[in-house]
Amino acid sequence: MILLEVVHTLRAFRVAGQHQGRHAIAGTQVGVLHCLTRDDARVSDIAKQLVMSTSVVSRAVETLEHDGLVRRRSDQADGRASVISLTEKGRADLAQRYQYVSERFATGLQDWTPAEKEDALRILQRLNTNLDQLTEVLVSDERDNHSA
Repeated sequence: MILLEVVHTLRAFRVAGQHQGRHAIAGTQVGVLHCLTRDDARVSDIAKQLVMSTSVVSRAVETLEHDGLVRRRSDQADGRASVISLTEKGRADLAQRYQYVSERFATGLQDWTPAEKEDALRILQRLNTNLDQLTEVLVSDERDNHSA
């Protein structure tokens, strides 16, 4: 079943991320850092992108800010809100994490042909597109149920 294989793959990536020695951080924190590679954002916007509660993302941001990986500044459009941005240290940290995980998983693909790798990438991209669409529908349905 595809779902079980996806869960197995996600678990492997989670375990790899958790076993980075003293550099291990929670998956939510990595998700926050990844969201901020595109653009600065409010905590509420990051939470929407990650499909998580604002309180969970807020705690992750506090930890990342304490570690110097993100910075918080007042939102010029709304002084009551703040905008989170990735620091250079955060950008470098995330790049190192991606490199670490990539190197570990590359060894598992050594016997794959280039065509097999391309096929897997194409299928994963298609799966992710479909899952993104499904997530949007589920989140929209949940909002509709709460507003009714």
